[in-house]
Amino acid sequence: MTERIAKQKTSRPDVVASSVGLRTTVGEVLPGGGHRGTKVMPGVAAPEPGGQFGEGDTRRILGVLITYTWRPEGELFPVREGKNFIGRDKINSDASHRSCDVQVPQDSRMSGEHALILCRHGRHDIIDQMSSNGTFLKGELLISNQSTELPSYAEIQTGSTVWTFVKIEAPLVSEEPPPTAPKDEPPKKEKSSNEVVR
Repeated sequence: MTERIAKQKTSRPDVVASSVGLRTTVGEVLPGGGHRGTKVMPGVAAPEPGGQFGEGDTRRILGVLITYTWRPEGELFPVREGKNFIGRDKINSDASHRSCDVQVPQDSRMSGEHALILCRHGRHDIIDQMSSNGTFLKGELLISNQSTELPSYAEIQTGSTVWTFVKIEAPLVSEEPPPTAPKDEPPKKEKSSNEVVR
């Protein structure tokens, strides 16, 4: 754990500036004017658009990757329509050099851009991206840069991370929005069978 003394002074002694990807905690103030220190601890970096969390990603979710390798409670990653890169770093083959869609930075055996899951036209394929340690599907080593169909509930291994892939059958998208009731009209009352109509 790295410790640093805050060098910035503010008008409020309890305010400390933080850095991207780091958490800042303020140490305890000792009675009698003791020394206050700042501990900088690694935190979770904010997700990049289109990266692991993909908050700005509007593509449809067509599957999920589940792993229990790094956390006992498990981790779940969406697999979206189009290209889904798995790796520990940035995508070098893409002009934007964005973060991988499924990013596992703690896996030292995983390549920066390890594998690609491609979802299009109702088909799901996996492609090894010439990774150092290979991509395995159901225990079989995949040939680099060759597309292989990815069945639901398949076991995939990239580096030290073992995944289960599950397809999701998304409902068909209709071109028109669902009908809404006009706001000016009161709701229509149904006639009961006991009412007499004249």
